[in-house]
Amino acid sequence: MEEIKVHVVDKGRKYLYMLYRDPITNRQVARSTGTASKKEAAKVAAKWEAELQEGRYERSARMPWAEFREAWEDAHMHDLAPATMVNYAATFNAFEDFCNPQRVGDLTTPRVTAYAAHLRRERTRTIKRGGEEVQESYRLSEASVGRHLRHLKAVARWASRQGMLPKVPQFEMPKRANAARMKGRPITGEEFDRMIAAVPKVVGENAAESWKFLLRGLWTSGLRLGEALALRWDQTPGGVSVRLDGQQSVLAFDAGSQKSGKVELVPLAPEAMLLIEGRAEPSGYVFSPKRMRGEGPMVRDAVKVSKVVGKIGRKAGIITDTEKGKTATAHDLRRSFGFRWSRRIMPAELKELMRHASIETTMTYYVGHDARATSAALWGKLVDTLVDTSPEEAQVDGQEPSKPRVK
Repeated sequence: MEEIKVHVVDKGRKYLYMLYRDPITNRQVARSTGTASKKEAAKVAAKWEAELQEGRYERSARMPWAEFREAWEDAHMHDLAPATMVNYAATFNAFEDFCNPQRVGDLTTPRVTAYAAHLRRERTRTIKRGGEEVQESYRLSEASVGRHLRHLKAVARWASRQGMLPKVPQFEMPKRANAARMKGRPITGEEFDRMIAAVPKVVGENAAESWKFLLRGLWTSGLRLGEALALRWDQTPGGVSVRLDGQQSVLAFDAGSQKSGKVELVPLAPEAMLLIEGRAEPSGYVFSPKRMRGEGPMVRDAVKVSKVVGKIGRKAGIITDTEKGKTATAHDLRRSFGFRWSRRIMPAELKELMRHASIETTMTYYVGHDARATSAALWGKLVDTLVDTSPEEAQVDGQEPSKPRVK
């Protein structure tokens, strides 16, 4: 930790002040010495400096909220993924807009309770429908409410550990958020064909092939969009690369190149290997969608590329959430990949293929969600048994099986 030096200053007030520069926020922190004597003030300052150096001084809950937020961001900006930092910023902004906290101590149970109620209120937004702007009412999903509260709770716990908050507020987490629900849905093969057909209408003929290749890559690999855009033929520090080796082909993730932050080798699905093997290069990116006019590669920005894929989904007329009117997105292609493979392999294998942190995620979103397909599979197994199984193999408890009637 940077060495802290406390200095005595005269601010023209009744008592002398002492101050130091906080190594976390890089701001000056001042407090009264409680004396007008320079000699006594120097002693008080020396004691405070010793407490700061030894970590025994607990910063007050009276720390201004803006300084606290800056301290939190400085402490976490290098540990959290950019998308996670954006989500935390959204939580900070929403809490500040509604509760208007002035100091760290304003993070209290009553304010948290009021904030949770505020998140659930009915809102209005402007959308385009039939070429016209219209107002519609909506509410945040329980999953979104839960995310905001989890982030704020993590912030409160950090403040408590740092000695800035004497007591962590109570958080009533949404129970309905436990009933997980996909934000979209897997799309069918016919719908994917419609997306491919819609590509030229959105990006133009010159760029169409590069975008079709990207969509097919997402469809066959199960990669998240950001991962697909970062995928390279050659290995680079902190990146993700493909290693083609027939049936042993894998995706190699370095730390920071995927959501989990793990260094990991993951099997490359056979259809993805067949898609890209004919385009292998010594180095460079695997997917390089072109600009809308086909003049050079598009900026490698997942947010911008996602918007284009969303336009393709809308042009294809693929509705993935009738309640909210959502259309197909890049992540729906990953969902489709996971669903298709959930019919072919065991949950533990699917967990590895999808790179889920826990088997619960795999079971929640991809296993047992299509009763019709499961029913068809059961009848298929029954037909196979009736046709292929000999009477000796089909005996149950020593009894001969009944023979099917022949009309």
